Formats: sequence, C-alpha cells, structure tokens
Amino acid sequence: MKKLIAIFVVLSLISCKKEVPKTKIKKEKVPETKVWVSKNQKFLDQFKTVDFDTLKVYSAEDIYDEKFEYKGKLLNIADSIFFPKEISIFDMNKVDAYAVYKFDIDKNNLGLIARVGGEYDASSVKFFNYNKQKEIITDYRQLADFGGDAGDIWETKSWIFKNNQLFNFFVWEKFEHDNSVDEEPKLPNYKENHYFLLQFNNGKLDTISKNNEQLEKQFSKIIKK
Repeated sequence: MKKLIAIFVVLSLISCKKEVPKTKIKKEKVPETKVWVSKNQKFLDQFKTVDFDTLKVYSAEDIYDEKFEYKGKLLNIADSIFFPKEISIFDMNKVDAYAVYKFDIDKNNLGLIARVGGEYDASSVKFFNYNKQKEIITDYRQLADFGGDAGDIWETKSWIFKNNQLFNFFVWEKFEHDNSVDEEPKLPNYKENHYFLLQFNNGKLDTISKNNEQLEKQFSKIIKK
C-alpha cells in the first residue's frame, strides 16, 4: 500500500511539472566588409601605403640618395601601360620611374605618388589618381621638381592635407635666375614665387585658388619651414 502511495505521489509531481519554454535566439547575418582588390594589384603593391595628416612632397638635387624620401621603387617595363601616354617612364630606352606612396582618397579613388621624368632626369614627383572602378589613372598633377641650368633654378614642392573631409594640395613653384654665370649680355636677376591651392573632388583635382598674396599669408608657416 505504501509503495502504491509513493508511486502516485511521484506521478502527480511529474504531471504538475511545467515545461520551461526555450529561448529563441535570432541569428542575424553580419554584413561582410568587402575589401577592394584591384585587377592590377601587382602594379599597385609597388607603392607603399602611407597615412598622414599633412604630407610634404618634394624633390631633391640627389634623387638617387638612399635617404631621399621620394627615391621610391623602380618600376617595370610592363608598368608603362598604366600611365597616360604623355607620361614617359623611360630614359634612353631604360625604365627611370619610381613608385613611392599610395593612399585612399575615397571609396572610388586611390592616390598614387610616383617619381617620373623631369627636364633632365626623374626629378618630377607627381600625383596620379587611380579610379578603382575604371581601373585606370584618370588625373595627374606635378607636385614636386628640382633642377637648374645656366643660371636658372626651378623648384616645386607641395603639401597634401585634409580639409572638410576633402584632400587639398598646396603647391609652391619657385623660379629664379642668377646672372653671375651669364655671358654678355647678362640677363637680369629675378626670383618668382607662384602658389596654388587645389582640391580633389568628384574624381579630379580642381584649382580653387591661385591668389599669390592670399595663399602666401594663409600658408606662411609651412612656407618658412
């Protein structure tokens, strides 16, 4: 009798036990971040990725000095196809052009900095815009150069910086003539400074100011450095 009562109690407890509902866990899909890889990645990998607040771009008298920041990496013959036709990467049938830096401009554009042919050698440091969708260079501009001949001296240097989420380029071009090396008749000595402020917008560089007096005041601190 006691056994029957015990069994009845156990069965009663089991029947009264409530099932605890299982918590339903929603599996949300986390969107994958797509990493852009170019079909010309081998070419682009020759450029060193650079991150900066302000990047000074300049050339030098000794462009092959190992300590020269813009010495860069010698490009290959096959790389000539990526540059606009008017940009030659050859000198005396040999490649004389160098990949230096690359940096992201926006989701559609990649900035490249390369050193290519100037007046006499590869002294010209240029900015090239590489369009990620078209997979081609769509715009370019000289940012730095240095050279001289028969009393003439020319130098260009630039600074790249961000302003209101847009890349700006301040360009300083200097020209001067020293007549101490002139034969008769001597040309007059002179010095000239020209300033330009450019902005990268909608896939290209636009000149937003070339007011010498205003720009000289605005960028006086970096000009004096």
